[in-house]
Amino acid sequence: MVEIPSSREDEKAGGIQVIARAAKILNALGEHPGGMSLGEIAQVVDLPRSTVQRIIAALDSAQLVRSSGAGGLRLGPALLKLISSVHSDVVEIVRPFLEQLSAEINETVSLARASGTQLAIVHYVVASRELRVVPRIGLNLPLYSTSGGRALLALESDDDVRVMVGEAYKELTEMTVKTLPQLLELIAEVRISGLAIDRGETLEGISTMAVAIDTLFGRFSISLLVPTARFHKQEARYREEILKCKEAIIREIGKMTAVEG
Repeated sequence: MVEIPSSREDEKAGGIQVIARAAKILNALGEHPGGMSLGEIAQVVDLPRSTVQRIIAALDSAQLVRSSGAGGLRLGPALLKLISSVHSDVVEIVRPFLEQLSAEINETVSLARASGTQLAIVHYVVASRELRVVPRIGLNLPLYSTSGGRALLALESDDDVRVMVGEAYKELTEMTVKTLPQLLELIAEVRISGLAIDRGETLEGISTMAVAIDTLFGRFSISLLVPTARFHKQEARYREEILKCKEAIIREIGKMTAVEG
């Protein structure tokens, strides 16, 4: 006997398909913060332009996407508000650990995330000593040269790294990595050691060390920002303390997941 699907089942299946397609479109826009045209979106998500246009219209009405002029589309304010809320949650969770790490070694500590090809700082704790590094919220630096950026890139495949940052890089200092093969070699080392180091590659006189945390809230990096003159003398201790901090945060988030689950 052949069962004929009910209209309710058809409607449910159609709804799931629309949600899946909308998610693909939002992911595509998230990977292109500069904006995309309808045609570009259709090509990336492999859907007819007319289908993309209908879904975009629905997303626009919910402020999940917005027009950026000249036919371009970007993530909308409603979605960005949700993302900001998630980041706030992450900050609340990790703040005590960042404060403890900063107090333990008396150095500046930052929490950051990837934003397109850049590393964006979302929170930091400044060291209390006189000679210190003081970043600013919203400061964007290249993923390829920063320890926080490379820690995050190490979570991706080499092919994805190539797509994310390209193959040629602006020289910020004489120490900056210059080619994709050099970058991939550094990232391979990060995957083995679990941490990344920037020895004055982004800003002269400043060295950083970072680890990545891959959580249910997203992927973030935790970095130590240290004057280079002091970095070399304390590098072994910095390694020990930042890895301990990462383990403590992962345990804390694991407890939360277990309770919520």
